[in-house]
Amino acid sequence: MPRTPTLVPGLRKVDLPEVRQAIPALHAYLRECVLDGTLRPGTKLSQVALADQLGVSRTPLREVLRMLQEEGLVEIEPNQRTRVAGLDPQELDDVYASRILLETLALSMTLDGFTAKHQREAKTLLASMRKAARSSDFPLWFESHAHFHRLITAGAGASLRKQLTAFADRTIRYIRIYQLADPTSWQTAGDAEHAAILQALVAHDDKAALSGLAHHLARTAERVLTDCAPDYKINAVPHALDMVDRRYRS
Repeated sequence: MPRTPTLVPGLRKVDLPEVRQAIPALHAYLRECVLDGTLRPGTKLSQVALADQLGVSRTPLREVLRMLQEEGLVEIEPNQRTRVAGLDPQELDDVYASRILLETLALSMTLDGFTAKHQREAKTLLASMRKAARSSDFPLWFESHAHFHRLITAGAGASLRKQLTAFADRTIRYIRIYQLADPTSWQTAGDAEHAAILQALVAHDDKAALSGLAHHLARTAERVLTDCAPDYKINAVPHALDMVDRRYRS
């Protein structure tokens, strides 16, 4: 009797566009499923069963899984067994340390060009984050949050901005755990920190803005790591924060 493939909870059939756009569309869908927790860490993925469940052929699926492997979101073993990558506190420590150093650099390159128009846009994004947090609209919160950070680092070059986006994307799975673990007040500290960064930018207090961003990222890392890996000793983040504090200390 043939064995029934195990379905992955939460996945739906994908309506793919024309052939040339099939891989980007499938990649975007599966990537979002990993980042938002639909595909949980450690979930085993059978290519045959997954292709059938998604309603796609195995050829684009194999390419998409390879792309997700390069992003560190899935692991493909030598026997071609695939699983969603586990949560790695060392990686998160390293990613946030990198963000502290590179994002403050990008902000420093943005300061002179942060106009009144940008200030108004940033205030709108803060309001959007608050509204999304109140209604637990996580997709809207992440979209507004990402836009806020892109806005305050927009003066950096394209290559640096691309690196920052990649680092930020790697943290989404972890932040979701943080949000779900503390559904009533997870946004409180971050909201105050975002507002303080913007206030410093409006006041042209460059040191306060740069220090505020660095401490915001460090505090987020510490909270997320405490929730994800309470026994892990944070190492890279304090070093990165100290470097920024030494640079911008009054």
